[in-house]
Amino acid sequence: MTTTPSIPVVQGAKKTSLQFDGDALLLSRPHEEARIPLAAVGRVLAEGRSVTVELTAPAGTVPSAHRIDGTSEAAATMFAAAVNAALPEVAGRDTTADGAGLVEARTLSPNWRARKLRTIKRGSYALLGALAVAGVLVCVLGDPFVLIPLAFGGVVGTAALAAGANAFANWYREWRLLRHGVTTFAAEDPQEPGRYLYVDPAGLIRHVFTWSGSMGVKIAYDPRDPGNVVLPRAALLRRGEFCAGLFLVLLGLGAHASAIATVVLTILDPTALDGPT
Repeated sequence: MTTTPSIPVVQGAKKTSLQFDGDALLLSRPHEEARIPLAAVGRVLAEGRSVTVELTAPAGTVPSAHRIDGTSEAAATMFAAAVNAALPEVAGRDTTADGAGLVEARTLSPNWRARKLRTIKRGSYALLGALAVAGVLVCVLGDPFVLIPLAFGGVVGTAALAAGANAFANWYREWRLLRHGVTTFAAEDPQEPGRYLYVDPAGLIRHVFTWSGSMGVKIAYDPRDPGNVVLPRAALLRRGEFCAGLFLVLLGLGAHASAIATVVLTILDPTALDGPT
């Protein structure tokens, strides 16, 4: 990768970035990456803390554009000025051509955090729905007062299972990336302490946050989804998280088993849970 030192990397909000790389601009978003050849760039506009890359377009048509918000105003101004100065020297550049057709874009796999949260939410909703159905059955066929232990056991069980699933997901993700991912080092951004930069296989600059206080940190990321990155922890911490997840899952299963047993006993024999008379 050949990056011109005088042209800064533009870091925007929501993990977006834009950088100059020889004969193209590289745009990175959490779920999308795009390579924009300079031959397709009409101009770059810096408006406060925003940078807009307008593509070339035939006369009388509205040009396509890529916009990044939440950038450094100084970096945006420097970036736009440097790229606009380089555009007239691009060989074969046609300002009346449709630049959108020259852009190479690819979609990344959905963010691992979003996938994990969706899975946990769906499982929690399914469990709570089953408990609601069980509660209706208890009210119709059994003792309504059984709803109190049923609701308590259901809430505790669902919360424990969700927390345990989250711990297992974190443990497995770190184990998988350390075993099958790309392990490298990220360097601290001198302009923002706590943010560490690394370059993915496509040449795009990505970042991860941690307060290690060192000039570089060890990271591991998924080569198919470079935004999926972890900072390896000590083996003792990983094992502790695994054990905590196992305990929470067993606790949740036990709470749900108790609630199910209560419902079954109440439906089969409404007097089974009554105390001695």
